[in-house]
Amino acid sequence: MRAETWIQMGAEHAGMMRQKWDRLDHHRPFFYRTLPSSVTAQRELRERVCAHLLADHADSFEKRGSVLVSALTGRTLDLDDTTIEPLLQLSYLVEEDFMLLEDFAGTLRITAASNAYSSSGRLASSVGHEMDWAHEPVPQLTEKLGPRINRVLGSIHASKPCERFNWQITPLPSVFFPHTDPHAANAEAMRTALATLRRNPAAVGNLLWMRVERQTLMRLPESNAVAFSLHTYSDPMSSLQSDAESVHSILALLKNYSPERWQYSEMDIVREPLMNWLEAAAAIL
Repeated sequence: MRAETWIQMGAEHAGMMRQKWDRLDHHRPFFYRTLPSSVTAQRELRERVCAHLLADHADSFEKRGSVLVSALTGRTLDLDDTTIEPLLQLSYLVEEDFMLLEDFAGTLRITAASNAYSSSGRLASSVGHEMDWAHEPVPQLTEKLGPRINRVLGSIHASKPCERFNWQITPLPSVFFPHTDPHAANAEAMRTALATLRRNPAAVGNLLWMRVERQTLMRLPESNAVAFSLHTYSDPMSSLQSDAESVHSILALLKNYSPERWQYSEMDIVREPLMNWLEAAAAIL
């Protein structure tokens, strides 16, 4: 990852932040949790994010004394305010969600998490646990990739931040999934979409959305914590219809999904119309 691309803001930044504030104001236990021991790493993360915003988003942020001001939302962050946790301050300032991982006797544990875009509610509840616990519900993830994930997390260097992406297909267009039982809400939306797709299979492009999560990994050199950021995007499947590489890649991946993997994100409900739509798109690209 190029360091200057760490924090991202789109044209809908102000509207996204208003929805994020609402979640943090009214449903914080679902989306935010920290251990007291994480405050030092939180403070270092806040300092580095603020420095990045001033250097790489200077048209949107300015510093007035100890206060960082967002020109996009009017929100302020007082670096001298000790009454609010640094991670919570950041959560009200930028779209990115963050998780902190710190070493405990040779084992990385999640010590803080802010995840307003959660599609499962798992991240905040993972605080105090290892990454394996956070990934446990995802079929075969720990078995297949657990050791590799741990190696990658252990090898992150302060001078070489990294990024990766994951994705799912859903009828829910908003990046903010319902905070109560999001899997059930997604499944219900899938069944509603399926009823429409049985009547009109070509509607896949407008009814189903590609939900993408950009994740970055950065070592904080003073605390030695790993800062894990998440930025979620959502676009209709129709936006990929003329992108041959994407269509063929998604089709190949889904063909290799196990039944458990299809079921985990409720995509099994619309499997037939989705695969038919992708096959048809691939055939003409």
